[in-house]
Amino acid sequence: MPDASAAAAISVVIPTKDRADLLGVTLRSVREQTLPPAEVIVADDGSSDNTEEVVEQAGALLVRNPGGGWGAAGARNAGLETARSEFVSFLDSDDLFRPRALELLHAALSRKGDAPFAYGQGLSARKTEAGWLSEGLIGPLPAELADPLGSMFARNSVPSGGALVRTEVARDVGGYDRQIVYLEDHAFWLRLAQRAGPVHVPELVCIHRRHGGNRMSPAIAFRDDALINALADGDPRLTGRLPRRSGVQLCELAIDAIHRRRLDEAGMAARELLLRRPAKARILASAVRQFRHRRQLGREGALLLERDGELRDWLAGY
Repeated sequence: MPDASAAAAISVVIPTKDRADLLGVTLRSVREQTLPPAEVIVADDGSSDNTEEVVEQAGALLVRNPGGGWGAAGARNAGLETARSEFVSFLDSDDLFRPRALELLHAALSRKGDAPFAYGQGLSARKTEAGWLSEGLIGPLPAELADPLGSMFARNSVPSGGALVRTEVARDVGGYDRQIVYLEDHAFWLRLAQRAGPVHVPELVCIHRRHGGNRMSPAIAFRDDALINALADGDPRLTGRLPRRSGVQLCELAIDAIHRRRLDEAGMAARELLLRRPAKARILASAVRQFRHRRQLGREGALLLERDGELRDWLAGY
C-alpha cells in the first residue's frame, strides 16, 4: 500500500453527478496510487444518489452544489478553487488512474519547470461480460510531438484524466471555460499550451471508461466548434491548423453518423466542414489522415491490452 506520509503536493479533483457506483471505483484507483495525492476533492453537481456516503467512506473532501447547474466546467472550477496543492489533476468520475499515474506525471512535470502541464496516454476501454475491450489509445502520434500546440488544436490528444497541471497556471488562465459545455477540457489544454509547451509522458496513465452513460459524441461536441476555433484568433500558431482541425472533425462526424445510420448527418457534416470552408483539399486530406490515425490508435490499443498481462490483470480487478 502507498505510504500516506509520502503524499505529494497534488490535489485530485473529481467532478461528478449521480455516479456513486462508478465514483467508488474511481476513488479506489486514486487511493492505490504509488504517489498518493495530498488531497482528493469531489465536486458534486447536485447528485440525488449516495454520492456523499461514497465520498465520506473514501476520506475525500466533498464540495457540493445541491441545486445542480455547475456543468462539467463549473464543477472542475469549484474543485480548482478549493485545491491547496502546487499541482492538480482532474479525473472524471467514471475513469481510472493506473497505479503509477501521478508518480510518472509528477516526475515529468518537476523536471521541466516551464511546462504548464504533463500528460500521458489513455486507453479508451469498455467493460463487458467477457472482460475489458479496448476502443483505442488516446494520445499524440510521434509526428505530432514536434508541434504539440498546433497538433493538439487540430486533434485533442490529451486524455481528460491523464494530465497533471500547475495549479497557479490553471487559475491564471481562468480554469475551465463554462461557455464550453462538451469540449471544456480541450479548450483548457489549449489555453495552457498557448502559455508554454507541455511535457508528454509516453506511458499509459489512465483508462477512459466507455459505458452507456458517457455524455460525449462527435455530433454533440460539434456544438462547441466555434468556441474552440475562436482560440485561434490572433494566434498564428493555430490559424494555419484550422483546415486540419476541420478535416479531423469531418472524419469523426462522418464515422459517427454512419455508425448510427444517419447518412443525412454525414452529408450535413460534409457541407458544413468541407463545402462551405476554404482550403477544401487540405480539409479532405486531413480527414483521410485522421481515418488512418484512428485505425492506428485502435490497433495499438488492442495490441496493448492483448500483450500486456499486467494491465489485463489490473483491469480485471475493476
